Amino acid sequence: MAKNELKDKAKALDNFFIAMKELREQNILINKKDFTCQIGEWLVEMIYEGKRAISGIQKGWDVDVKGKHIQVKAHAKAETNNAKFSAVDKDSTERIDELIIVVFTFDYKLKAFYKVPWNIALPLIKLRGKKTPRNEITWSSIKAYKIELKQLPHQEIVSLFM
Repeated sequence: MAKNELKDKAKALDNFFIAMKELREQNILINKKDFTCQIGEWLVEMIYEGKRAISGIQKGWDVDVKGKHIQVKAHAKAETNNAKFSAVDKDSTERIDELIIVVFTFDYKLKAFYKVPWNIALPLIKLRGKKTPRNEITWSSIKAYKIELKQLPHQEIVSLFM
C-alpha cells in the first residue's frame, strides 16, 4: 500500500473515531453495539419524545413513549440488497405495545418507516429461513402501516436523515 493511500485511510479512520466519540457525547450512541439500531432508536426517541431503554433490563422494548413500550428495528440497506424483512423476537415476556421499523439507505438517508401495533404485528411474525430459522416479519405484510416520511412528527429531526 502506498504511503499516501495509507495516510488517507488513517485520516478516514481518525475522522470516524472522532465522529463516534461525538455521537456518544451527544447521547445518540449509548454503547458500542449495533450502530444502525442505535441511530434508529435515537430517531424514534426524538420524534416521539420518548426515552430509550438504557440497559438489557428492559428486554423486548427499546423506547418508552409515555408508558407505551416500542420495539425498534433499524436497517441500513444498499440498493442491491433485496431483503425486506426484520428479525423480531415474538417470545418476549415483556409488554410491547408497538413495533417500529426504520429503514435507511446505505448512506443513512431515511427510506421507509413502519409503525405497527404489536397485536397486529404478532401474528405476522413467522418462522423463516432454511439454514437458521428465526422469527421475521416481512415489510410487505405491514405495508398498510408504512408512514409517509413527511407525516412523521418533528420534521426538524427527520430532516437530519433526508
